[in-house]
Amino acid sequence: ALVLCLDDEEPRSKQECGFLFWTGGLKSGNNRWFDKSIQFICTKNGKLGFLGEHSMMDGMPLVGLCAHILRYNYDHYLKRDSKIKEKAETIHIFDGAFNSFINTDRIEYLLAKARKNNFELISSQELSVQHFKGYGSIYMKEAKISPDAYIQMSVQLATYRLFGKQAATYEASQVRNFIHGRTETTRAVSKESALFLNAMGDSVRYDEKNTKMRNLKLELLRAAADSHVIYLKNAAKGLGVDRHMFGISMLAQNSSEEPSLLKDPLYLRSKYWRVSTSTLPNSPGFGEVVPDGVGIGYEVKPNSCIFTITARKEHEWTERLSKLIEEALVEMRSLIDMD
Repeated sequence: ALVLCLDDEEPRSKQECGFLFWTGGLKSGNNRWFDKSIQFICTKNGKLGFLGEHSMMDGMPLVGLCAHILRYNYDHYLKRDSKIKEKAETIHIFDGAFNSFINTDRIEYLLAKARKNNFELISSQELSVQHFKGYGSIYMKEAKISPDAYIQMSVQLATYRLFGKQAATYEASQVRNFIHGRTETTRAVSKESALFLNAMGDSVRYDEKNTKMRNLKLELLRAAADSHVIYLKNAAKGLGVDRHMFGISMLAQNSSEEPSLLKDPLYLRSKYWRVSTSTLPNSPGFGEVVPDGVGIGYEVKPNSCIFTITARKEHEWTERLSKLIEEALVEMRSLIDMD
């Protein structure tokens, strides 16, 4: 189903838009319909957002739809169809819909409980946007590093400094070459990325003028990025790990005894996604998938990068992580520029 949500808010910044489109905020939270696959949200001042529910489809099929909408402005449609009114009336479709309900204490209690749960859930979340304008995909390609792998290594460095250690990192990758293919996991944590992070350290070391150390860091960055590209390509061929293991776990549900591997602490830790990432056009964003994790949606433009960062508000992580990502991108560029 496709739903058009008309909100009364007038957000200005990317951060305000991101949080409103994601949750509806405390005012329009009751105007988000998460049982629907496609929601277009239009605000009073003409901002337009898209909210997708993942069960039915993945992000890529909707990219074309959003791109088509963005291809034309309002004037184009007004000229094409004279019947379109510049100021159309809005109809409150639910007016009178509940008149036939018997107003009982039980219904009032459930409504109050739903409002309270919605308020607490929205209030528990935090979102920050990092619009990095230092450089983008053009520079990364000139440095002969895959833009996606480059961004993933910057995220690895930033979250390493946030958490004090590497954490299992999920990057959604496509397996659409196969009939009914959806996604596979590209794991950004590798031996190569670990070596890169250990060399970079848990804070900026300002040792770029040390030629030997700078060359080592750059060599490890390139190795980590190359390793990530190989994993990404293998995942797209159906040679990833996680969907295979998921299939085994589904089969094990019909077994009297669960395989010991599925209970192994290392395996369980490896799929506890404290860092969940994905990239799409048009500034993507989504929530964290574990309570002590972060969600990072990103878009790499030719001369800039946009990151939408989410986490539970209690951790106060999103603004800090935003700055750490910026710091990582600046530091990584210094390795290349001084080479």
